[in-house]
Formats: sequence, structure tokens, C-alpha cells
Amino acid sequence: MEMSKDELELNAVGREVKEQETFNDYFYLAYKPYDFSITWDWKHSIFARVGFMHDDVYHPFINHIKTSARKHQMRILHLSTEMIQDQYVDKDIINLYDYELLSTEEGATELEETRMKWVQLYLKLLCYINGKERADFIPQMKYYRTEEGPLAGYLRAIDEMPETNEKTVLVKHLEKLQIVKWGIKYNDDKGITDFLYHVNGSTFKEQLESFFLGAWAITNIHYARDFNDENMDSLLTMIQFSKNFINPSIDQTGRDIIEEVIQLLANLTMISTDEILIKQKHALFIQSPQLFPNHYPQVSHMFYGMDQSPDFNLHSIIPDLKPLMPNEAIYRSKVIQNEEFVRKVFLAIAT
Repeated sequence: MEMSKDELELNAVGREVKEQETFNDYFYLAYKPYDFSITWDWKHSIFARVGFMHDDVYHPFINHIKTSARKHQMRILHLSTEMIQDQYVDKDIINLYDYELLSTEEGATELEETRMKWVQLYLKLLCYINGKERADFIPQMKYYRTEEGPLAGYLRAIDEMPETNEKTVLVKHLEKLQIVKWGIKYNDDKGITDFLYHVNGSTFKEQLESFFLGAWAITNIHYARDFNDENMDSLLTMIQFSKNFINPSIDQTGRDIIEEVIQLLANLTMISTDEILIKQKHALFIQSPQLFPNHYPQVSHMFYGMDQSPDFNLHSIIPDLKPLMPNEAIYRSKVIQNEEFVRKVFLAIAT
């Protein structure tokens, strides 16, 4: 399909703006022809979270984000509910079980609180998956905070349970913590550039557990990375939800768990009170075919590549909106002078 003269001119303007882009602290996301461009100051905690509402996990905008991130020497942690058609080799195994047995370094209060939030949310997930009340399913525990991680007490309590079906079920879930598998993408010049985690499972609850483990592993990578390794200094977490996973029929508990996970990942981009021990340098990009779970405060900037979804209709805020072209989106942000900013823009994509 040939582009019109106007479209060719607009793309030329986009290329001109893109060529002027600097790669010091930010990269180019979109532009308004002859007016302004939008760059992503991903190192700044206020701007570090971008959302994209679209149902195509292979949209060219996604490739642009990944390509630009690699130019910035960001390590990409890509978690997707769909198979990604990139060449990934080998596997990297993250053992959450062993990591969560370790005690938190003295003085890292926020890290300790974050680890406990993940553990409590994990237990909520297990109860939800198995249709159990927590009091009847998860034993009480004693936690020695200076000697062990917050999961250790529950592991000990489960180990001491009598041999029942509940114990067997819990042990099978816990075994999955030891083998969180990530694909690895190599570049001959730069070495490893991406990690990819594919959410799997034949039912929603199986997929939700898989998604949870992948997201928990991202938190593990964030806190355990070696900042002397330039390749691990800056991270981009990219989350992609397909319409087969995110749909209106998800019950409220399932939605709550997904939103709580996204909020914990969003927190990784914020300035940490443990900044002596933890550096930020973490950006988050979330694609979803719905507004859920891409809404404030989880994201600071939002691009709507669709005019409506099962839970949102752009025409409610832009009554005279015309159909969007494939490289168009509505850009919305609340971080520009504390006022709502809504504009139609052209996305940064290869033409």
C-alpha cells in the first residue's frame, strides 16, 4: 500500500528529528510535525514508565524501543505472553528459591519491605490458584529477619506440615521458584543484549503464576545486579500482554494480582531510600491491548495506538477523533507542568 504525499512528508520530518537525536540521556519516541518531538528521559524517575495501548505485540514501535535501548547499552528484560520472533539462544536459570532464603543487608529497609511484599503477594497468588482460604492453606511462620529472607519462614513451616494433599500442592508450586527460565539474545559486538521470558500455561491461572515468577525474577535481577558490569548498569523492563491473557472476563482477584505486580515493577524505577545500596537506572515499558493494567500511577506517559478497547474509548476524551493511522497514537501525560497533556503524535518507527 503506497503512502500519500502527506504521509511521506510527515515521515521525512520524523526522520529529520530522529537524526538530530542525541543518545546521552534520552531517546526519541514520537513527534508532532513541525511542532515538537517527544523523547524518553528514562533515567529520570518521573519519566521512567511508558505505556502503549495496542493489540499488536510485533508493532514497529516495539522494535524501535528495543533498538534504541540497545544503543544506550541498556540490558533489556523482555517479558511477554506471546512468543517473540527474535533469535534467542541458550537459557539463563534464575533460582528465586535460594535468593529468598538469604537475609537482607542491614540498613536496606526498603529492600526488606519489597521482598516481604513479593512473598505476601505470592501466597495470595497460591491461594487464588487453588481456590483456598489462606488460613486453611498457608501455615503460620516465624521469621528471623536478621538471619534469613522473608520466604524462609514459610518454607520451614510448610516443611513441618503433615503429609497432606495441601503440602504436596504447595511443594510443587515452590519447586517452580528454582527454575525460572530466560532466553538470551546475543550481539556479536556487545555480547548479551536481551533476556526474554515467555509466559506459558494452558489456563489463565497457570499463565498468571508463570507471569508472576517472571516478574519476581526481574526484581531479583534489579537488586542483585553487579553495577561494575556496564551491561547491567541500566535496565529496561518490557512487559507485553496479549489479548489472550488480558481480557474483561478476568475476575477481580486476578486483576488485583496483575496490578499489584505491575506496581511493584514500577517501584523499581523510583528513587530508592536505600540509594546507598541500590541504584535506580531502571525503565519500564508496558504494552497492553487494553487500558488495564496501563494506567496511572503505574505509567508516567501513555501512548494510545488504538482508539478503543474493551475497557476504554478515546472518543470519550476526544469527541472529534479521526481514525488513527498505523504510525499514529494519542499521547497523554500528567507530568508536564502538573497538567494533563493530550496530543495526537506520530510514533518513532522505521519506514
